[in-house]
Amino acid sequence: MKPREIFILLSILVVGGIAALYTVWRPIIWSLIFFGPLILIGYSDIFQTKHTIKRNFPVIGQLRYLLEKVRPEIMQYFVETDTDGRPINRLFRSLIYQRSKKVNDTAPFGTQMDVYRTGYE
Repeated sequence: MKPREIFILLSILVVGGIAALYTVWRPIIWSLIFFGPLILIGYSDIFQTKHTIKRNFPVIGQLRYLLEKVRPEIMQYFVETDTDGRPINRLFRSLIYQRSKKVNDTAPFGTQMDVYRTGYE
């Protein structure tokens, strides 16, 4: 069974389950605040023709594009070191920020750069 077919089956089961439970317990209708938008997003993913990932993996395919958007921040704050950043590493970027705010931009004695590596001038 394809993920798209699983989504369609689950969405029908969820809406049917909510409708069945609504006859017994009225507050269950509020669960549509959570499930309704997810189901609408999923069906809009299925019927769109621009992105194959969204079409084949409704709702979950959105996660790929979300992670793609937050990748630079994750890399900047959690993965790269102070000297590895591209195009400007964190050391020089913080120096630029300090100078633009007219804050003391001097650093204590020492460096985090590998001054003994080949090509460091």
